[in-house]
Amino acid sequence: MKNYLFFILFFLLCSGFGFGQTKEIDSLLKVVRIATNIKDKVNAYDKLSWALIDKDLKKAIAYNDSSYAISKKENYKEGVVSSYDNYVVLNRALGNYDKAFGYLDEYEKLIVGDSSKIAGAAFQRGVLNSITGNYDKSLKSYQQALDIYELLNNERGMGITYNTIGLTYFNVKRYEESILNFLKSIEKLKAIDNIEGLASSYLNLANAYDNIDEDDKALEYYNRSIDLSKKTSNIRRIALNKQNISSIYKSQKTYPKALIFAQEAYETLKENNYRGELTGAAANLADIYTIMGEYSKSEKILLEQLDSLKGSAADQQNLHFNLYKLYEASNRDKKALEYHKKYKKISDSRVSEKGLKNLDEIQIKYDIEKKNKEILEQQLTLADQKLAIQESKSKTQTMSILIVSLLLGSILLWFSFRQRQKRMEQQLVSIEREQEVRTLESLMEGEEKERFRIAKELHDGVNGDLAAIKFKLTSLLETNNQVINEAVAMIDTSSEQVRAISHNLVPPSLRDFNVLEAVATYCENMNAIHKPEIMFQHVGEDIVLEKKQEANLFRIVQELVTNSIKHSDANEIIIQLSNIEDNLQLTVEDDGKGFDVANVKSDGIGMQNVKSRVNYLGGLMDIKSDAKGTSFTITIADKSQNT
Repeated sequence: MKNYLFFILFFLLCSGFGFGQTKEIDSLLKVVRIATNIKDKVNAYDKLSWALIDKDLKKAIAYNDSSYAISKKENYKEGVVSSYDNYVVLNRALGNYDKAFGYLDEYEKLIVGDSSKIAGAAFQRGVLNSITGNYDKSLKSYQQALDIYELLNNERGMGITYNTIGLTYFNVKRYEESILNFLKSIEKLKAIDNIEGLASSYLNLANAYDNIDEDDKALEYYNRSIDLSKKTSNIRRIALNKQNISSIYKSQKTYPKALIFAQEAYETLKENNYRGELTGAAANLADIYTIMGEYSKSEKILLEQLDSLKGSAADQQNLHFNLYKLYEASNRDKKALEYHKKYKKISDSRVSEKGLKNLDEIQIKYDIEKKNKEILEQQLTLADQKLAIQESKSKTQTMSILIVSLLLGSILLWFSFRQRQKRMEQQLVSIEREQEVRTLESLMEGEEKERFRIAKELHDGVNGDLAAIKFKLTSLLETNNQVINEAVAMIDTSSEQVRAISHNLVPPSLRDFNVLEAVATYCENMNAIHKPEIMFQHVGEDIVLEKKQEANLFRIVQELVTNSIKHSDANEIIIQLSNIEDNLQLTVEDDGKGFDVANVKSDGIGMQNVKSRVNYLGGLMDIKSDAKGTSFTITIADKSQNT
């Protein structure tokens, strides 16, 4: 039904097989910033690249470029090896299969003697051969990988390899055999709760059921895959699932539903530059437009894809077939014939009689339950393979047992070391975070004390002196001197200004009530002495914070309003505090002249104070500005954790 669905591109699981789970991205970025050791910095870049392959391909490539550049410059071999491995996966995502093969060749030269990496490389070669239609070579490579993973008792490696073997049978329309392998994959991956692997296997199992017209089972497993993919933010796999659901609704002639899912899939893949899968998504969406009679939309999408011709042979075949269908439906017979010929040419070359014969031989030779262990011996003996083959069977078995024991011991030691290292890194991040919070807290407490001292001196000292001067001058008013009257008026104005400054430094409403009343009172006072009209809005539930947090939130409002008054030439400033479901959000916006956010100076004292206070509150700040005005949005999620 959908031969163009070559979901062999689930390399989100495949490369390396030894990295372990990726740390939270912001923790990795912090390691990059503070790391002084080359190994730590390269390792963080490597993990960042891997974590972002299915979330932000451009950033994934950029981080891997950084990892490779540093490793090459510092002659750090392990970093170069990991970078090559990632480049294989990244170029596969881009549809650059020749480059992917080239990087894989370089990778294999550097990993001689490392059985786990040898298995990963064999797996990668199987994936690339399957994508490019070399199914016999693909099965050989998968079998090599599976042999090693079984000996190492690597459940994850076995589960993913069964998955790709199932995909190979799927691509030559042997759906029953593909289903059996997908079920084996799911069994292995469930045992270790591997969410990424299960999401991929569910997707592929759904494809197989889809192609034997068991729509209910297909929809069930597509939705399972979507649910798991959302947990890991795998936007590419979500898009592929939606594309397949669209195809089911299309076959059921429920075209409006089919169109919704097809559009979502196409836009996601296009926006994130996943060109390897984009051709298939474009063909599917264009076919629905053709069926619904929207020929111009269909033609535009298909011709755009012809410029690059990325994707598998099956994708290209379907692209030409959909153009043929489009021109036939719109009565353009000459063009319809032209594209039908191109479609037929690709179709005839995809799976030749010789290729099918080779596949039959591979199936017999590499039966999953009766595998030939010769391949494994070639991968693991590491030295003088000819001599190893000539040795007696008993000696070979003894050596194999010894090698396996050493490998397993090394893996256990490595795993223990990595776990210990991870715990130490987590403790370091936690300690640094606590130190930052204590430092910020001390600075802000000191600032508040100094504000209180200055306010008290203004109120008790300067304001008292002004009052005394006013009293003496008033006693002279009997002389009816106009100059004295003016002096008294000036003293009244000065007293009001001193009182306003004192209250701004330490607002009584903040001390005696809460942040909402403090902000409201502040806006009233500012409206009395400044041009822009300042409006305050409160949305949602009451805001309950510690006094320290209220003070920091109030100072952020003060700083942003002061900046707007000084620099924006605004007529109106709006302050909004919303508290909905424990998510606190502060918005300060104006209708002023705006500024270039990309070139904003972040080294000013005011902006530094705002950023420090936002960090102290555990919040995030977003700035938007154009000719119509400026908006600062500060979000403090789950503020209960900060109290």
